[in-house]
Amino acid sequence: MIPGIDPRIDIAFKKVFGSEPWRDLTASLINAVLEQPQQQRLVEVELLNPYSEKMTLDDKVSILDIKARDDQGRLYNLEMQMLATASLVQRLLYYWSKIYSQQLAEGDDYTRLRPTISICFVNGVLFADQPQHHTVFRLLDATGKLCLTDDLVVHLIELPKFRRTLAELRTPLDFWLYFFKNGVELDADALPDALNRPDQQKAMGVLKMLAQNDVERELYEGRLKAKRDMQTLETLRDQWQRQAVESEQRYEAANREREAANREREAANRELKRELGERIRLCQRLLRRPAHQVDELLGRSVEELREQAERLEREVTEKIGPA
Repeated sequence: MIPGIDPRIDIAFKKVFGSEPWRDLTASLINAVLEQPQQQRLVEVELLNPYSEKMTLDDKVSILDIKARDDQGRLYNLEMQMLATASLVQRLLYYWSKIYSQQLAEGDDYTRLRPTISICFVNGVLFADQPQHHTVFRLLDATGKLCLTDDLVVHLIELPKFRRTLAELRTPLDFWLYFFKNGVELDADALPDALNRPDQQKAMGVLKMLAQNDVERELYEGRLKAKRDMQTLETLRDQWQRQAVESEQRYEAANREREAANREREAANRELKRELGERIRLCQRLLRRPAHQVDELLGRSVEELREQAERLEREVTEKIGPA
């Protein structure tokens, strides 16, 4: 059976990795992302906000993240994002800070704070100039060599950058990422040999159960529609922003052209005034009259200068005859 459920839709993601009966899948996914040695791998985690139908009945678009704690007290926040929005980075840091700060009650000592690790799978590209699909962020100094603390770690996995085929899958994370990108098309009862592993088998079984539960299927379809609507809105918003930028660029270019034309007109006007001023001064000398100062002439309008030049030239012609 092909459940037809996309594990990248957050309600399906939370059903698989945030449900009490399948906490081992939560641990498996965290281990795959952290890529820790076998002796340091998590065996079990405690879910702090387990999946429940009630939490999604009246909720169409909010984030269904997964909060968990391991046996060392370290906190984890896992989430699946279908859109790489401009505010995603800030939101990641904000939610990390909330989880980290909420560990303490009033009067608690800061030494009680435990490391908090955020893991975000995003079905979009945030860093187009970086080829790797899995990026780990920490608090490092400017040289990148000194870490202030291990309490802050953010894993960002950009799913579109993961392009490995079944034959190329090697690490546990590879298998999970292939599951995320192709799960909607997989047959839960006939997985490809390369993907026929216990964790992926169990995850497909959960998707199959979700597909067969009328209430959960309806919730999934509602979330899917909401995500599509948001994606459409985001696409339109991007188009409007690009059009606004292009319009502003055209406006600025037109302004520059107008300013350049104005400068050319002003330069031509000054040159014309100088020429008319020289004609006036020449006529005044020929008529043995005091010549106006250049600055005084340049302060007049072109029409005034032209009128005076033509009048003086007529006087010169009448007095001394044409040249």
